[in-house]
Parts: sequence; C-alpha cells; structure tokens
Amino acid sequence: MSHFVSEFCEDTLSRIYAETPGLAGRNHLDSAGSSFMSVAVIDAMQAAFDREVKFGGYVAQEQQTEALEASYHALAQLLGGKTSDYAFVGNAVDGWTKAFYSLPFKKGDVIVTAYNEYCANYIAYLQVSKNKGVEIRVARSLPGGGIDIDHMESLIDANTRLISVSHMPSSSGEIIQAAEIGRLAKAKGVLFQLDACQSTGHVPIDVKQIGCDIMTGTSRKFLRGPRGIGFLYVNEQARSQMEPVILTNMSAEWSSLDAYSLRDDARIFEAWERSVINQVGFGAAINYLLELGVERATAQIRNNASYLRTSLAALDSVSMVCPESAKSAIITFNIDGIKPAEVKSRMEKRGIAVQVAKQAHTRLDYEVRDIHEAVRVSPHYYTPKIAMDDFLSALGDIQNGR
Repeated sequence: MSHFVSEFCEDTLSRIYAETPGLAGRNHLDSAGSSFMSVAVIDAMQAAFDREVKFGGYVAQEQQTEALEASYHALAQLLGGKTSDYAFVGNAVDGWTKAFYSLPFKKGDVIVTAYNEYCANYIAYLQVSKNKGVEIRVARSLPGGGIDIDHMESLIDANTRLISVSHMPSSSGEIIQAAEIGRLAKAKGVLFQLDACQSTGHVPIDVKQIGCDIMTGTSRKFLRGPRGIGFLYVNEQARSQMEPVILTNMSAEWSSLDAYSLRDDARIFEAWERSVINQVGFGAAINYLLELGVERATAQIRNNASYLRTSLAALDSVSMVCPESAKSAIITFNIDGIKPAEVKSRMEKRGIAVQVAKQAHTRLDYEVRDIHEAVRVSPHYYTPKIAMDDFLSALGDIQNGR
C-alpha cells in the first residue's frame, strides 16, 4: 500500500466532511463525472430557489444582481484574466461550441489538435472539415505520454487558424503541457483554445500563465458546483477575430429598425434566459474553493490520486490504462477477465460510484492502444483514505469472485 499524505489538519478535514452531505453513506469516486456539492453551494441555491418561489424569476434575479456580478469576479480571481473575458453558459460544451463555431473558418484553414482530444470537440472539427474544407492535423504523443511539442510545432503553418486541445482527457490521467502550447501559439501568432473541463478545480490554472485565448470549463466536476452551468473565457484578441454564431438580446442591443450594436465583452456569448439559481450556486462553489485555498485543495487531490494510483498498480490482475506520465486524479484501469461495466455494477451494489471510460470518448488515443473501455475512478480532496481503502478492498473481493 502506498503512503498517504494529507494537506489538511484533522479539524479542516472534519469540517470538509461535515460540509459535504453526499459523503454520508456513499463512497463517491466519480468526481470526473460530477462531484459532491458543499453545504455552502446547496444553501445558496436553496435561497435563490426560495426567492423565485416567493417573488418570481425576474424580481428574484433583480434582487440578486450583486451576487450574480460577484460570480464573474470570482471566476477571474480563480482563473486569472479580466472579468470582462468571462461568460456563464449552459455547460462546457455549449461554451466551447459557441466559441469554436464563431471563428471564421474557410477552405484551406488548419486546426491543430492532439492525439487525446475529447469526442465532442473532435466531432466539431470533423464537421468544419466536411462543410468548409478545413484540415485537421493531430500532434502525436511522447512514448511515456504527453504531447510531442516538437511534432505539434511542425504541424503549424501559415494556414493554421487554431490550436485546440483538452487540458486533461477524460479517459486517462494525463495533464498536457498547456503552458508550452501557449508559448508556441503566441510565437506562431495562432489562437489557442483550451478545454479545461476536467482541470478547473483539479489543478491550479492561470489563463495568463497558460497563454490560452479561449478556455471552457464546467461547474459540476472538480469545482463542486451544480450541473447545468459552465463558463467560457474569451480574451479580447480572440473576440476581435470572431463573428458570434448566435446573437440574442443579451448579445446585442437592437439599436435602430435595421441595426444592432454588439456587446464588447465575453457576455456576448450568454443567453438572457438562463438558470440564476445555478449561477449563484456556481459562484458559491468557486468562493468555497478560494476560501479553502486552491493550492492546498489541488495538492490534496494530487495526494489522493497518487495514493490510489499507486495502490491500484500494485494489485495482481489489474492493468493500468493511463500512460506512465499520468499524474491527475483521473485513473483508468482494467481487471483481467471482468468487463468494466460489470465492475461498475458490482461497485454500485456496495455504494461505491465508479465510471466506465469508453473508446468513443477519446477514440484517437484508445483505438491506437487497442483499448475498448476501462474502469475510471476519480477521487476529490474530500475523499478520505478510508473510502479509498474500502474501494480497494471491494476491488479485491470482485477479483476473487466475492
């Protein structure tokens, strides 16, 4: 068994557990899918819901103007950049596609991506390739994992419109070299779009340090917010090159009978009709992390990942699916002779939540490595050692047919 390290004192750990009601009677190892909300988030959303019940949606929104505005500042405090560079969207894919399809792709343009790109993003590449004649170029992996930056650089030429990659693939534990790609993109004068759906709240992020022009993320994963809301970061350089694919009365003002005036900030990508309750909850989730300490919280995620990853690798008949360089809290593996769906089903009967990573999620990577699916576990900073040990014990029982 590997050595376990805690970044938090016992009092802080006790408080975190007490403020996470989902942990009662449940061993949740699927933070890469959706993590448990804290009491602070639940209470904020309940209060926002109660306002809507009492006053109606519009009046309730007006009463919470200050909290809603504060949520943009919280995003900028967490991730860097200007408050005006952020928008709230229905989910991460919603934000990603709004930004991507707003770029004026034309025949002969080039998109450079990577071998572990996420399915939703790659499908969009395929569509613009089919409809507009855009070429997709894929940077290969290094032998132990990670993007071959030299190969990526060789793929970039005068026709390259966009470099677009996922910070953490959902089907392995890699953390790609985002800052190196950011420096490369800047040197080549190419826009850089980063899918940070799995990495926000998982590792410290600073958009300026990374050098991305566009970034998207979700509330429900490692940020511990509600489902049904995400964020979109688009800096001024990227916005100046975009024609928003959809305009609404939030995006522009109908300024005369035959004209409209566009917003000059990232909220040009927002919709007027959205969940105020979710935005208030998302803001509360960000503030909870900021109060806890981003460095400490993300370090504890790394500690838990290291403990669980090392413990799994030491088990007989367990084959690790993650590349050698994998360090994140997204851990994929297989058990000899037992299908991942069967492992998930048996774990659920024990009150343990795990997930199945499928080839269709990251086909470029899994197909080359002849992986059809894998069991995926993803602990959070709130995951106690006893819960990880309970999972490992249950895994041993499954291996032995119990």
